[in-house]
Amino acid sequence: MIAKNLSILTVLLFFIKVSANGQQQISIGKGNLQKVNVSSSSTSISGQRTLNSVGFLPNYTAAARFLSQATFGNTYTEIQKVANQGIEKWLDDQLASPNSFRIETYVRNLHQSIVDSLNLKNGVNTYNLNNVGVGNWHFDVAWFQGCMVAPDQLRWRIAFALSEILVTSRISAFDGNPYALASYYDVLLTNCFENYRTILDKITYHPTMGTYLTFLNNHATDLVKQTYPDENYAREIMQLFTIGLYQLNLDGTEKKDAQGNLIPTYNNDDIANLAKVFTGLSWGDATYLGANKKNDWSYTLKMKFFGIDSSDAKKNTWKTNPRIVDGHERGSKTFLGSTVDPTASRTAVQGEADIQDALNILFNHPNVDPFISRQLIQRLITSNPSPAYIQRVASVFNNNGSGVRGDLKAVIKAILLDPEARNCCGDETDSFGKLREPFVRYMNLMKGLNLTTSGGVFRNAMDRVYQQTEQRPLNSPSVFNFYSPYYLPNGPLKAAGKVGPEFQLLSAQNLTGYFNALNEWLIDDDPVEYYGLFSGETYKPEQNPGFNLLTDYVLTRNDRIPELLDKYNLILANGKLSDETLNTISQAILAMPISFDANGVPDSTEASRRVRLAIYLIMTSPDYLINR
Repeated sequence: MIAKNLSILTVLLFFIKVSANGQQQISIGKGNLQKVNVSSSSTSISGQRTLNSVGFLPNYTAAARFLSQATFGNTYTEIQKVANQGIEKWLDDQLASPNSFRIETYVRNLHQSIVDSLNLKNGVNTYNLNNVGVGNWHFDVAWFQGCMVAPDQLRWRIAFALSEILVTSRISAFDGNPYALASYYDVLLTNCFENYRTILDKITYHPTMGTYLTFLNNHATDLVKQTYPDENYAREIMQLFTIGLYQLNLDGTEKKDAQGNLIPTYNNDDIANLAKVFTGLSWGDATYLGANKKNDWSYTLKMKFFGIDSSDAKKNTWKTNPRIVDGHERGSKTFLGSTVDPTASRTAVQGEADIQDALNILFNHPNVDPFISRQLIQRLITSNPSPAYIQRVASVFNNNGSGVRGDLKAVIKAILLDPEARNCCGDETDSFGKLREPFVRYMNLMKGLNLTTSGGVFRNAMDRVYQQTEQRPLNSPSVFNFYSPYYLPNGPLKAAGKVGPEFQLLSAQNLTGYFNALNEWLIDDDPVEYYGLFSGETYKPEQNPGFNLLTDYVLTRNDRIPELLDKYNLILANGKLSDETLNTISQAILAMPISFDANGVPDSTEASRRVRLAIYLIMTSPDYLINR
């Protein structure tokens, strides 16, 4: 009753204007607690939480909207659960949950099952993991399986967001190796609730990143051979993974010099010096710097550090060229105004200390707070977060309240519970929200319609998904992701100086591809791409996942169409469909034939068509495509 009364009070306060000194108008509520002292019959904290919108009694629409930001989508049952238990309780439970699924393990098990099946079919154990090939689609199958069955759905959504910031891609030297993809994605899944400094360390030592950004087997400067350290990773870890191109204020706005120019965060000298730090790293199973990978599993091992490069000797050329040179570049290395090994006293074999110092310099740079916070907000909530929103989250990134910097649990919680994200009274500006990414729309359908399959196995290669939407995990065309966080789409957004990152993926071909794909996934009930594990495997159609919509057939009567639309408006569009959109869809559904038997049971074929078209029209509406 107290919470209910507080909620009613807050609703009233939202519309009260208090005059200060007869001139200034101050709105109380909606996150504005300036000069407001709050007391309640429980605690002042409870009252504050009500005024800033966090303490409202949960409702289905609020729960659905929250889940659309924090997950890939959920069923009506899950929305009810979150509404009843409360958003914060669900969030705390998710943040406390361990990683429940390892993609690499699933890929390996798939691989082994192929070997076992082939040996059983052959009658002789002639096959093993080394002589039976696997490919990218085994990673896709494993990713989809994990996302469909894992209970820690927040983890999967955050890992996907991080995969679009800390980018690696199969469009690279490891194309066709699912272990390279799986092992890297597992790093994101395992560490996305840990510290950002930990993630920087993990990706720096991961051979998938080392291969993708070409610093694996990076040597120290060799004046004899006139070779110099590769600068690719040094540039991208600054530009994309930590500090960005220009100096920022805590609220994400760009600093300017006395002449009004943007201030670069680094220059070519910074890149060159930082590149010297990332030298001496090779495959985890290598015996010398410069060695090739042994096999596909080399991508699953942390890179090994070689301070000394004795590769000439290892290559049996030592009799004619007995050189032993540094693998890691010794000496002081100054970048971003800080110096690694300032006394130049470290030997080459002590070079890993250089790497750790450099990562600390990057991690502690003040740009990291707003730069990473802004991108995470963009991936989850809105393309154009206000400076105040960015500053609140960046402040938590800087200090989680216990003096810890980079605590991703605290950052995620700050993003999802911020008043700007949870605003219960509607969004203030037309630029709030974001275009749903094509792949996210696909997963909204898979999760929202409770895709089912025999035995709980979801075998989905996702090739057609990629062809029709141009997106799937770890398939970015470059290190700059599928789209830029600074992309300005032509039209009103550009005129207003607002970004629309996901619009960079939008084209006539892409949108038509989505409409056609949705018809295939939903109307034709063909949502996944089932591949045989090996040549000659017996195909079992009953294992193909599909949508079971039988319980919705009772809602296809003309008088119950509003109930049908309300249900999927909530599940897919967070209750955001306008009256105009709902009326248009309703008229289209009512125009479809429907007949009933003597017991009032609708014809199953006609009922199925009504349900599926209703969902199709919802998912192609602008009200759904823009998640607000």
